Amino acid sequence: MTSYDKPFKTHSQQLELLRERGMHIADKAAAMRALRNIGYYRLSGYWYIYRVRTKFVCAPGAAPHIEIGDQFKPGTTFDRVLDLYEFDRRLRLHVLDAIDRVEIALRVRLGYTLGAGHAFAHLDRAALDETFTRHDSRNPIASQSSWLDSQHAKWLANVRRDEDRSKHEFVKHFKSKYGMPLPVWVVTELLTFGSAATLLAGLKQPQKNMIAADFGIFDEHCDGDGAALTKWITNLVYLRNTCAHHSRLWNHNVVDQLGRLEGTPDLAHASGVHQRSRIYASLAVLAYLTSQLDPESTWRTDTAAMIDSGLVGVGESPDRIGCPPLWDREPIWSVDYQPPADPLPAEHREILRRFECVGTAEVGVIIDARSNPRRRASAVRYHRAHSELLGFPVGNTHWFPVFQLDTAGQRLNPLVAHVNKALEAKQDPWVAGAWWCAPNMNFGNAVPTDLLLAGLLTMEMVDAALAAKRSER
Repeated sequence: MTSYDKPFKTHSQQLELLRERGMHIADKAAAMRALRNIGYYRLSGYWYIYRVRTKFVCAPGAAPHIEIGDQFKPGTTFDRVLDLYEFDRRLRLHVLDAIDRVEIALRVRLGYTLGAGHAFAHLDRAALDETFTRHDSRNPIASQSSWLDSQHAKWLANVRRDEDRSKHEFVKHFKSKYGMPLPVWVVTELLTFGSAATLLAGLKQPQKNMIAADFGIFDEHCDGDGAALTKWITNLVYLRNTCAHHSRLWNHNVVDQLGRLEGTPDLAHASGVHQRSRIYASLAVLAYLTSQLDPESTWRTDTAAMIDSGLVGVGESPDRIGCPPLWDREPIWSVDYQPPADPLPAEHREILRRFECVGTAEVGVIIDARSNPRRRASAVRYHRAHSELLGFPVGNTHWFPVFQLDTAGQRLNPLVAHVNKALEAKQDPWVAGAWWCAPNMNFGNAVPTDLLLAGLLTMEMVDAALAAKRSER
């Protein structure tokens, strides 16, 4: 380690130093203003690429050692450095504009998805992923001490601090009228982007998948890809913090890099190492998300135009920010780009939102005591084929609502099987699913699944309701 012994330099001395090193300064007054308002050190991040690289041979037979010298390349101008800085400044503001839209949309979806369970689901350890809460549903009391050191407990402490400090009128109104705690759809309005990302990561996988589907991110089974969304949001939080602290985006080495881009065809071209290590992949993700949120958004085309005018305009290649060859010919940057539609009809996706679902393997473990996975899968197919087990076809697989399963009895609930058969669940599972999750006038507008889970639904009740349904045809 060496001690720092460089002397202080005035703005005039800094300007003279740049001239001595070969930088052309056409307007001294403008350059002085830039040094006063932006700073020598910050601007050095933009003229760094114009410094001369010098080779040094360290030892006989050793590979040449390349260092950055003190001199600038011939033709380097202060105006060009300022143009590059101005491009970077405008790009940061442009990126923040897109992230603002994504952040607000994420807050809404978090409140909506968790709130569908109950108003205080964010406080309920059983409603969140066990890796987030360290909650053991088989032994909830013993897991209390583990929860105290969990991510959920730390997240909740920050949320409560923000609730206490909040001066928002809607928070004051709620506190005065209802007291505490605040429901989840109010809490999400107080979250920072980082705190919202933490909550997203702490959701159960089906909830993550629901939110991902709302953002137009799907896996090969047409289900929402919650794992991809979580990775994307983590990257965007990093990018947002970079912009908010006025750090350089231009030529920036991204630390929290994007993953799982290959599953989204319009973003597969951005999955390369160079694209992800610079900001291009993040720009492509923002182009995709803003288009999903608003198909009329011009953010994508504005971005492409900004890169062209800001980089090409100063003689720099888009490769500097990770743009791959022919990047501007990718569909996502075109004027007439249309974001991919949900592979499921909207009414089917809404029905799926109403249920916690599992796959064939999880159902098989519950309804068939045999250890052979193939026989378990065969049992699941048998009950579905006979309309006793409701399974929603999603892509090339089926998802089964868990309310049908009697976990304690290791069987399919007989009452549910009876209803499903009467509803012909095999022929039209979506109609059967709608019956289970919609308020029913024959039950005083109660929802059948709510009555079932409360132990209030009887065979006589469902037979009377089904008879009334048949008489309506």
